[in-house]
Amino acid sequence: VSRGEAELIVASLLEKPRFEFYLNDSIDQESRQLLRAKLMQLKKGMPLEYVTKRLHFMDYSLRIYPGVFIPRFETEYFIELIEKLIDFVPEQILDIGTGTGAISIALAHLYPDVHIIATDISDKAIRCAQENIKEYGLTDRIHLLQCSICNGVNTRFDLIISNPPYIPSSRLHSLPKSVRDFEPMLAIDGGQDGVQFIKLIIQQTAAYQNPGGVIALEIDED
Repeated sequence: VSRGEAELIVASLLEKPRFEFYLNDSIDQESRQLLRAKLMQLKKGMPLEYVTKRLHFMDYSLRIYPGVFIPRFETEYFIELIEKLIDFVPEQILDIGTGTGAISIALAHLYPDVHIIATDISDKAIRCAQENIKEYGLTDRIHLLQCSICNGVNTRFDLIISNPPYIPSSRLHSLPKSVRDFEPMLAIDGGQDGVQFIKLIIQQTAAYQNPGGVIALEIDED
């Protein structure tokens, strides 16, 4: 465990800024035991985000729980590209596989008048996204729906967006231990060629696009 990781763990545990616990090095026994347990989780390879139950995405601090996919820096860049590449302001957005709700929350701030339907098949993800959406006061603009892709959706959209599972099954064994052993394969395994869910999304959402609408998908570099 690096010093920086250890400081993040302690700061998260004590719910204080990093510098503050250097001003008072007294930690009660219960906190010490909990801290030791969290450091052991890190030592076993658990991602830091699962240990602290927080992640930073763009300008947002989000809640996350083990079993919910951890959004990457690439997805932050993906959101920045959306703003540059579409030449209109969407009024209705569909976010497929929302996970923590990170994409929906970022887009809701980017487009202040937009309404979003965010779907996920995972009960854990839906509960996690609900917490984050509530924390940022967006429950009236982001509607969560637990389903596969867009089952049960009956709205048309200007923008359909997703960071779907896109890693080819043959490459799963080469992923870092922290990903293989702890993150949900349901959100990572894209099938034989990595496009299993990409094909499904394109096929199933075609009828839900408004004229001139856009589908934006994060995909594997290959």
